[in-house]
Amino acid sequence: MRKILIFSILFLSFLSACNNEEETVKIEDKDFANILYVQKIENNYSSGELTKPIEDQEKIREVLTIVEGLKAKRITTDEFIQKLENQDNYYRFGFIGENGTEKQRDQYAFQVMDDGTIIFNFDQINNPDHPLVTVTAHHEILEELKDVLGIQF
Repeated sequence: MRKILIFSILFLSFLSACNNEEETVKIEDKDFANILYVQKIENNYSSGELTKPIEDQEKIREVLTIVEGLKAKRITTDEFIQKLENQDNYYRFGFIGENGTEKQRDQYAFQVMDDGTIIFNFDQINNPDHPLVTVTAHHEILEELKDVLGIQF
């Protein structure tokens, strides 16, 4: 009985460790979106002056290429929401697909927090089951994205 208990504990520990394994952000289709909306959230508020639509396909692909390859781990939807609620200021990068309907606004999105953490709504396009968070902070990426897109806010 004791061996079964020890085996069960080890097995559950292994499964828990698997859930927190790092993975690499992969974006296989960088042409899925026609529009990228960049929005700055300040003190949990945004406005039209803090939002910029980007329709240049080359810039959209470049943005996706910049974040592709980052090391991240899966988090639950509740953890995702909690991380957003704990931040007053961040940038949101939301992509709209081919038909441009509001429904597709969350086809793929990520947020860059003030502390350099990047939170991806989905691990893959159209897969809301698995949000990701980078395992290290990337302070330089926000400035690179702003530079590529000509963001002044």
